[in-house]
Amino acid sequence: MILYYIVSIIVEVNHHKETIIQLIEMRKLIFGFIFCFTILLMWINLSLYTDCFTPQEKQEDILKQLHFIEAELKTNNLANRMQDYFPEGFVFANALYGLSWCEMAGFDSTPSFTNKALNEALFAYGELNSNRAKNFFDEQLKPEYGIFYMGWKNYLLSKVLQIDTNFEQFTHYKSVFSAQCQAISMALSQSSTPFLESYKNQTWPADMFAAMASLKNYDKLFGPTYELEIAEWIKKVRTRLDPRTNLIPHRVESDNGRVIEGSRGSSISLIIRLLAEIDSIFAREQFQLYKSIFVTTTFGLPSVREYPTGQNGKGDIDSGPVICGIGFSGTIVSIGSFSMIGDFESAQRQYNTINAFGFATSFGKEKKYVFGLLPIADAFIAWGRATDLKNMNKSQSHFKLWGVLFHLFTLLILTILWLLYFSKVIISKFRIYRSAS
Repeated sequence: MILYYIVSIIVEVNHHKETIIQLIEMRKLIFGFIFCFTILLMWINLSLYTDCFTPQEKQEDILKQLHFIEAELKTNNLANRMQDYFPEGFVFANALYGLSWCEMAGFDSTPSFTNKALNEALFAYGELNSNRAKNFFDEQLKPEYGIFYMGWKNYLLSKVLQIDTNFEQFTHYKSVFSAQCQAISMALSQSSTPFLESYKNQTWPADMFAAMASLKNYDKLFGPTYELEIAEWIKKVRTRLDPRTNLIPHRVESDNGRVIEGSRGSSISLIIRLLAEIDSIFAREQFQLYKSIFVTTTFGLPSVREYPTGQNGKGDIDSGPVICGIGFSGTIVSIGSFSMIGDFESAQRQYNTINAFGFATSFGKEKKYVFGLLPIADAFIAWGRATDLKNMNKSQSHFKLWGVLFHLFTLLILTILWLLYFSKVIISKFRIYRSAS
């Protein structure tokens, strides 16, 4: 009888051997997943504080980003690759690279650095002025090739001329800049709406702000020429706000400026960044509304909604991915928006959050995000950080424990996961304890 039971047990064990092995392997996989997830969350939490740099250290860190973007532009066909992703990829890749160097030159005015910044910014402008760039746009628009192309090209040139008024080709570029400003002014004077076309019968107000910022910069460089025109333009913009949010809209009708699509995080973040250079009072008004409607926190960390509070929508070319209502583009661009308004603490926290979740990697003289898979994001981050560095002047960042709520969320999630994993052991020990007592 005993032999029979022993044989039965052996047969039963063999019969379920595969199932037992599978359960053991599954448990190992679950343990591995939870362990890796724990390390990942801990790394993100720590990364929220790793970029607490002095201004000089911050400058070096931004330079690493620019070295990566430079290599991508000059040796890895970055601008053309980004053009394959979205219609403005070529222009943005070059414009943001050049603008980042211009902002950096505003922080470091040593001759060697100024020369480097000037050369790189002129390289970027040359790319924008190429036939390759123009081929993406319609020459018949007013101004030529549309306000997106002309606006960003002229805005970059306005920043280049601010770096150094004594470089060899300054007179030539001043003449070009003056002609382009006049072209923008002429097109605006012939329009019944303050928002000119980027493409035939397609108008996005954000594109207009780069153009108007370039006119404002002309006045800063060479004396008031477009002051009255800019003031009149601001008056017209105020009459064409999104009625729901009272913010500048995302998309309007080309012939009359009526709202097609209300304000969105991706565009209003960029608009405020540029509007601060054009009209600081209007920019602050828009910023206060923006903070109440779009700026939020996700699990305790700062972020920017793509759609106004109470409204949902999908991601697109303008916004990038939209997850839990948060838009990637608007969140990244907001670093520069906060800085231009003077909210440096928010700018730093937003950058630290992006830096942590962007899985920043730094090797040698280069720094990149998400393993360099989408360098256009690196370019926007660099532009925002360079703007922040320039506007903060020589002030120094200090360590602050600010992500407490996110740390508590992390602790809660990890506690639940590990309790679930060890639940059988805990229950078993609890039963033994109760039996013993």
